[in-house]
Amino acid sequence: MIKRFLDRLGLVLGPWLAATMIKVLASTMRIEYVNFEDYKRLAEAGKNNIVAFWHGRLFMMPLGYFGKKGMTILVSQHRDGELIARTVRRFNIASVRGSSTRGWFEGFKGLIRAARAGRDIAITPDGPRGPARVAQSGVVQLAAKTGMPIVPMTFAASKKKFLRAGIPLSYPTHFQKASLSAGRHFT
Repeated sequence: MIKRFLDRLGLVLGPWLAATMIKVLASTMRIEYVNFEDYKRLAEAGKNNIVAFWHGRLFMMPLGYFGKKGMTILVSQHRDGELIARTVRRFNIASVRGSSTRGWFEGFKGLIRAARAGRDIAITPDGPRGPARVAQSGVVQLAAKTGMPIVPMTFAASKKKFLRAGIPLSYPTHFQKASLSAGRHFT
């Protein structure tokens, strides 16, 4: 009974904490958007895209969405997928459930429905089980079925240094540098 209570509490507090952490971290960074011109141009023209990024880069990716019609992301049916779905909802990103190991067909159909409704799609082509940074065929099948271009994205940041001689801990000496990078889109 206590475990069930703690699980439910985690599902309520976890997404709020994660979304708050993303926003706080973003406010401490100088984010440079690298190679986003093509993606922004497509988004501003109302064209839909498939945004693909590695599973290990998921945390800060809500900061890279520029579309106007909404985005839907594929997340696993496991408990951690529920945490992700509830977190991205705080950034106005919807989700469909499924993965290569469980519910893949339903997840795929959900992404197709979202694309037909005019929404952008986000997917981690290497999935939670990997192998890491090795794309599976699902993202290509999705592009073939929808006719939408694939826009690869990633996020990277430098380490933040809080202390320098004579400066108190509460005063950061400089902001962290970060970049969100988009590759050329593939059609």
